[in-house]
Amino acid sequence: MKDNQAKYPQLRFKGFTDPWEQRKLGEIFLERKSRSSDGELISVTIKTGVVKANDLNRRDNSSFDKSNYKTVQKGDIAYNSMRMWQGASGYSPFNGILSPAYTVLKPKSYDVNSEFFAYMFKKKPMLQCFQRSSQGLTSDTWNLKYPALSSIQVKVPSVEEQIKIAGLFKKIDHLIALHQRKLAMLKELKQGYLQKLFPQNGSKFPQLRFAGFADAWEQRKFGELYKKNLERNKDHFSSDRTISIATMRFKKEGNGAAENSLVSYKVLREGDIAFEGHTSKRFAFGRFVLNDIGDGIMSPRFTTLRPTQDMPIKFWKQYIHYEPIMRYPIVNSTKLGTMMNELVVDEFLNQPVLVPELSEQEKIGSFFQQLDETIALHQRKLEKLQELKKGYLQKMFC
Repeated sequence: MKDNQAKYPQLRFKGFTDPWEQRKLGEIFLERKSRSSDGELISVTIKTGVVKANDLNRRDNSSFDKSNYKTVQKGDIAYNSMRMWQGASGYSPFNGILSPAYTVLKPKSYDVNSEFFAYMFKKKPMLQCFQRSSQGLTSDTWNLKYPALSSIQVKVPSVEEQIKIAGLFKKIDHLIALHQRKLAMLKELKQGYLQKLFPQNGSKFPQLRFAGFADAWEQRKFGELYKKNLERNKDHFSSDRTISIATMRFKKEGNGAAENSLVSYKVLREGDIAFEGHTSKRFAFGRFVLNDIGDGIMSPRFTTLRPTQDMPIKFWKQYIHYEPIMRYPIVNSTKLGTMMNELVVDEFLNQPVLVPELSEQEKIGSFFQQLDETIALHQRKLEKLQELKKGYLQKMFC
């Protein structure tokens, strides 16, 4: 790190006023070189640090030759030599063995709190330093071995302050993990309700109904519900009303197009749907998205449809985007394009779809809206915690 780097962090715990001491990492950590084939297999990831390999749900490698594997002791720091500059490092809370591709650091003395250094190693300036110290011609060959790492200089506080700082970040990480689990549970809950509140496998009756609804869902054609949207932007909307179909958000920076070219853009009214033909693991043939953010404009390369009648946006936002419902209508009405699948509108409008009565649509839509709002609330809480951690990383280290 730079020699003139401040010796005092911006933010400190009460009772700590001494300057931080400059030391080389080689004065703090030694390389653990012991090998063993016995022990629990562990791995190191950018997101989660040191984890048990079994927790990653990767393929079974129990039959691999592990005679050259490195040992890791509780309290060590392990890192991926080729990905250290990306943050693939972490504190090990358990003993185990790991691939020879990793480097293992063991504390040199008792005045070292490894968890403190594990957090330090995630700071952006440290990652940049690791990148500069890595050897290799291109990014996919960069490698940071112990000799190069050992010469890197860092600022270090007393072990008491190290413990305090590490303890704070552990608490924040615990809260982040709790919110991540809660968020994952809510998303899983939503998927379960989507399966039960929408008919499955050709049935006209969903598994789960709100009180007062018992009739079969009616088979309609999409052409009874939607029509081609031919409206163009005749100098009505400016570029700041450009909608990203991928995210269904207004593009803050506009679309980069010249103002006089905006007349060719399609107008997407609230309640309209657009076909996004890029394929993914979740949407193998493309997907529909519904505009619930307000009137705007979109690229003319996307196909858009407009409702033929008043339809509950809250219901159709979920229904039109639900892959098990939309898979066959989309498969039967798309063709391969140059960059993405293209919708053949006339064929799509001829596809059948099951539709409940209007009051049931309202009920289902309101339920999912509330669930989405709860998910969004927990997402915001999680993001605030992640931002808090990022801020403390900047202010509590030199």
